[in-house]
Amino acid sequence: MNFPSKIKVASVLVKRQFELKSTEIGDNELGGIEGKFLAIILKALRVSCEFVFPPDEEWGRPLENGNWTGMIGEVQRGDADMAINFIAPSAERMQIVDFSNPYAVTEVTFAIEKPGTVSPALAFLYPFPLNMWIIFGVILLLMPLVFLVLLDARYPLIKLFIETFGSILRQPLNVNDASFRNRILLSAWWFYSLIISFSYSAFLLSFMTVPIEKEAVRDFKELSAAVAKGTHKCFVSKGSANIRILITSEVDYMRTLGEIIQRNNWYFISSEVIDSKYINPQAASIGPKPMLQMNSGSEMTSSIYLSSETLPSACLAIALRKNFALRTKLNWVISQLNSAGIYNKVLKDESLKLWLTRINETSETLSIKPLEVKDISGALILLVIGYVFTLIVFMCEIIFEKLKTKTNLNQNIPQNDE
Repeated sequence: MNFPSKIKVASVLVKRQFELKSTEIGDNELGGIEGKFLAIILKALRVSCEFVFPPDEEWGRPLENGNWTGMIGEVQRGDADMAINFIAPSAERMQIVDFSNPYAVTEVTFAIEKPGTVSPALAFLYPFPLNMWIIFGVILLLMPLVFLVLLDARYPLIKLFIETFGSILRQPLNVNDASFRNRILLSAWWFYSLIISFSYSAFLLSFMTVPIEKEAVRDFKELSAAVAKGTHKCFVSKGSANIRILITSEVDYMRTLGEIIQRNNWYFISSEVIDSKYINPQAASIGPKPMLQMNSGSEMTSSIYLSSETLPSACLAIALRKNFALRTKLNWVISQLNSAGIYNKVLKDESLKLWLTRINETSETLSIKPLEVKDISGALILLVIGYVFTLIVFMCEIIFEKLKTKTNLNQNIPQNDE
């Protein structure tokens, strides 16, 4: 059987995924994960190739007239002998094209930009959650009443409140009571104040020195709920099998997410997946995990969050034209490459190259930064407000004392008898 010496390969150019560069001598050099792997396959097949790039840059979806778009359409029409670039076989696609043996299993997840850090201006409120602050406030209001009722010594309620509040701020508790029962009560409050005070100080220091990340959308359930509320968008590659996986899922929130994406035509061109309009704090993009990892960078430096939840794993295979002459030989080559772990080796090599290009960025990110005035601006504002109120109270006391003195003087002046 005569084998062709040159074949046509359809693909979509995506940075770090499938790249095609011209060398100084005019040859084509393949780059990216899928491109490097294809170069190894072509070398094993001992064939040259001509590339076909679909103008719509889609993976492939059926049209009403029975034709397909994207790379699958190129193979269906015979304009290409094979197509490669994170293509997953499906029942629909198998009706019009053949597929090689799988060469990898990939997970599909979503990427979203981290919402950033919480403003350090209100860092003094972060050590405890809202419900704990409410509990502390209730206890602080009730304890003066408890002391007023149980203590043998009589103190004004306002003094008991100031003393209990001051003890939490590590001020001495100037409340004396000789009875053993009340000493136990005061000791219990002193111990409670000590625990709260030191716990708050420890947590406050950690919150001020380490930036606090806002909560991002973590999984598909949260993403579906956010999309349904209208606060977020979600995009998938047009013509990919991911939208079909969502719509046909047995999980309700997965189907809801897929239907909303399809209804709003939220699709992106794969070469633009890293564009900010597709991945930002209010927009997520679904795609193969290796592709998203390569584009998002390392965990230490990247502002992109990759969800740990994934859609059902999909096999990656090469789409082939029906009756492709090299199918048997291609399957044998892929089996040999799988046994040697070549695809994983290519993936690790490309990841290492990306990491080396970002090592300087990582070193800068990990540098220790001192606290700045803006980090404690909220506490300073609160302190200034406290001083202002103290000054107002002090001035009111002076005015009150002067009025009281003047009144006493007027009362002590003897009146002349008429």
